[in-house]
Amino acid sequence: MKIFFLIILASLVFSCSDSKHEDTELKISYALPDGRTCQTYLADHFLVTLYDSEQRKVVEKKISCEDGDNDEGITLLVSKDSYYVSVVLLSEDKMWQSYGAAKVKVDKDTEVTVNMETYLGGMIFIWNPADCNKYNLAIMALDLFADGEPVKAVIWGDETELRNFQIPCKAGQFEVINVPAEPLYTARINAYRQNSLAGESRVTYEIPEFVSGHGQNKNINIDSYKQLLVSDMKVSWEFDSKSIDSCETAGITKVVASLVSEEVTISAEQKCNNKFSDFYLYDITEHEYTLYLFGISDSDETLFESSLEIGMIESGSVGKDMLENRIFLKEK
Repeated sequence: MKIFFLIILASLVFSCSDSKHEDTELKISYALPDGRTCQTYLADHFLVTLYDSEQRKVVEKKISCEDGDNDEGITLLVSKDSYYVSVVLLSEDKMWQSYGAAKVKVDKDTEVTVNMETYLGGMIFIWNPADCNKYNLAIMALDLFADGEPVKAVIWGDETELRNFQIPCKAGQFEVINVPAEPLYTARINAYRQNSLAGESRVTYEIPEFVSGHGQNKNINIDSYKQLLVSDMKVSWEFDSKSIDSCETAGITKVVASLVSEEVTISAEQKCNNKFSDFYLYDITEHEYTLYLFGISDSDETLFESSLEIGMIESGSVGKDMLENRIFLKEK
């Protein structure tokens, strides 16, 4: 028993030391323009924020302007990853005085310098990360316009046109920083199930005209603008005849489910493995549909075929509220 305990203890020690070995130092320095200091801005503190490769906030450090070494930056112990760094200089009333950002890949001890500028204004789009699982969302694609023209903004140090700009849904927010406060902005965010813009947008958010913050960020909670565009369907199945109890008896090797309308066809296929696994059909837009099920042999011959009239499918049935249908596969 004592030997067993020592083995566990040793494995814990070595696993901890291994995890520490994976961590490395990231030194973040920041430079205000024209040799200015905190005092020049009558500022109160720096706020240094670190986001991981999925744009999730992992570190947030407040550095008081009263500290003598506030211009020296900070050193963080982080895991190896790609990071986004944000540095803000704030006044006591939390008005943004200066701002800078950068991106950095950390695979060894690394230094990054963030060049800061006088701050104009900005906006933070905020959504509930729980919706990512609730509506099966992976990517949020942002279109941002100022007076009808696409906005160009410096995102993590690179000037970027915000057309179909992709943000991981799990990030929960996205900041557009240091843009003029006066134009009238509009925004549209489309959310997709996979990590690409292929297929149908599942959810859209249309934000009407607004102005950004003056010397600060305007928080925009996009949840109130949410509109579900699609439905999903779970399809369960089995053979119509009790005499057919397996794929081998039926002589088929794969099963295909197709939801068909005059405008669109949504299909999924799986190997026939006698588990009668459910099909899941996603991103169903509003149309009248018929559900088809095909049993196909190893030589691609359709030996079984069934259909079920579904009728009009309206948007909004996703997640735990997805539609469910059952169909029996019949021999042709």
